[in-house]
Amino acid sequence: MGRLLLCMRMLLGFALAIGDPALATQDASLPAPAILDPDVPPTVVQTGPALDARVTIPISIDGKGPWNFIIDTGSQRTVIARDLAQELALSPRANVTIISMTGRSEAGTVAVPRLGFGGGTIEDIEAPVLEGEHLGAPGLLGLDSLHAKRLTLDFRTGRMEISGSNPRRRLSADPDAIVVEARRKRGQLILLDSEVNGMRVNIMLDTGTNFSIGNIALRDKLMAKKRAPAMMTAALTSVTGGTLTGQVGRIKSVRMGRVNLIDVPVLFADASPFAELGMQDKPALLLGISALKIFDRVAIDFGRGKVDFLLPDGSALDKTRFAANDEVKG
Repeated sequence: MGRLLLCMRMLLGFALAIGDPALATQDASLPAPAILDPDVPPTVVQTGPALDARVTIPISIDGKGPWNFIIDTGSQRTVIARDLAQELALSPRANVTIISMTGRSEAGTVAVPRLGFGGGTIEDIEAPVLEGEHLGAPGLLGLDSLHAKRLTLDFRTGRMEISGSNPRRRLSADPDAIVVEARRKRGQLILLDSEVNGMRVNIMLDTGTNFSIGNIALRDKLMAKKRAPAMMTAALTSVTGGTLTGQVGRIKSVRMGRVNLIDVPVLFADASPFAELGMQDKPALLLGISALKIFDRVAIDFGRGKVDFLLPDGSALDKTRFAANDEVKG
């Protein structure tokens, strides 16, 4: 069996209460989410460049900055890099237990007095501190900053929009748009009516990781049904610096509602967050940003529990088949 080293900094920042690269197992209260009036025009910003395929947004801290944080829908908590926390002399808070893809570890937190992005501001965040070299950015903007909001990632224009989740919002009238319903679990949205190679599976969108990650239950079920792809061994580094070894293969079909992605690279691994979410024995898949970027636009409405996929130009005649453009590089 071949061996592949995935060098593109896989965030794998999905832990505990919904896979955040830094989620305390203690009952630490999360900061109140920034309140956005659904009737107020949304904030639109130009997304910044990242060292990889992940999407970043300019972030200010207590009026200073900006720094480009990675938008991470797989992280429950907003996270800050150690060197930035030291540069800003942020006050230390309590240590927390982190559950990353590679297991449990301890990390300190710091007090972030005021975090601003677009037109929104969040006060008094306790942000876990991790090494910037493992994050691949000065920080992560997690679900605690996106709660009850609608996040729109326009990959065609390179723009991102954050608006209030409006229950009166009409479904997209765009003929190329597909809306998929989702259920909530610990802040995360799990897509309904989803399949991998014709088998039911729990699919979550993780903008904080380049690659898509499948659990061992999914791999084993594919093998039992003789629907598993050819695989090779791979190793990658998590946000805490640990190494996770798994098997990489290309999934023939990943269906979400009426859209079907084909030939999607997936790393199958015994990653800790699946167990923390109660999915260790249930087939589950974290769909990474490289797979999402084949769409022109993805809008994740955390308040309404819906995800809106806008198909690429020219695909209106065939809304059910795409070829994933992610490549496994050796």
